[in-house]
Amino acid sequence: MGFIEKLNLLIGLYLAPLKSFWKGKLWLPFLIYAFLQAVLLILLVSYANPHIYPVLSPLVRLLGEGRDDFFSHYPGLFLMLPQVFDWGKIFLGIILEGLAAGLTSILFLKILAAKTGEEAIKPGYAFSRWLHLAAVWSFITVLLVVTISWLLPTLFSGLLHGSPRRALFFDMGLRLLTVFIYAIFIYAVPSVVVNRKSVWGALKQSISYFLRHPIFSFFLALFPYLLSVPGSFAISRADVIVSKFSPELVFYILLIGVVIDLFVNFVLTGAIVKFLVEEES
Repeated sequence: MGFIEKLNLLIGLYLAPLKSFWKGKLWLPFLIYAFLQAVLLILLVSYANPHIYPVLSPLVRLLGEGRDDFFSHYPGLFLMLPQVFDWGKIFLGIILEGLAAGLTSILFLKILAAKTGEEAIKPGYAFSRWLHLAAVWSFITVLLVVTISWLLPTLFSGLLHGSPRRALFFDMGLRLLTVFIYAIFIYAVPSVVVNRKSVWGALKQSISYFLRHPIFSFFLALFPYLLSVPGSFAISRADVIVSKFSPELVFYILLIGVVIDLFVNFVLTGAIVKFLVEEES
């Protein structure tokens, strides 16, 4: 397949879910998931509430000694909010994001099956594969967190200290590496239900597709990632936002990020489902 054909395929994959943009049922799994993320964010902002503090404080203490006390005071809460919310999303994602992706995949499959006259998979199948979906999603997330957020920053901390320019290029490199790693496993979660794969089978199939279409897979992962870059860049400067603007602005940026993630998850899942179906046909 030549460059023009792959470009047309990439555009076609993204346009396919957008054609179903107004079908509310397709949005439901990720909409519920985004709603729960928003609820989590609101609970974190209300951390000092006497009914919420006893529940969440043990989790915040896991981030380090004294962190719960710092998080319970203004404006420390908004300085720490991005970090705490990121960890909260990971715990929530382990339980629900794989399932939401699986259910959405089946709903997109139903539309494709209706066009070909094939029998559609029932939504209940995603629940029967919940543990598989959660395991695949958790593997990818842990790999990214360990590599991007801990291992590489630790290894290069000495080299980056005192050099803002090197730190900037390192940050850009980490972002590209994030996209590269995600591109390797981008097909894995939907393939658990679309191709009825096991955990290992889904990961192996995704690696196989990446090796066959490395540049295509990279750009498939890159375009949705670019939508989140402005928000993630802004939130990485939470200290500047808190000191020079309004601390509450951190909350609204994170909330906008939840909406962007909802859109990205919807479009990307629909695109990958279409790709998997066409590859198998």
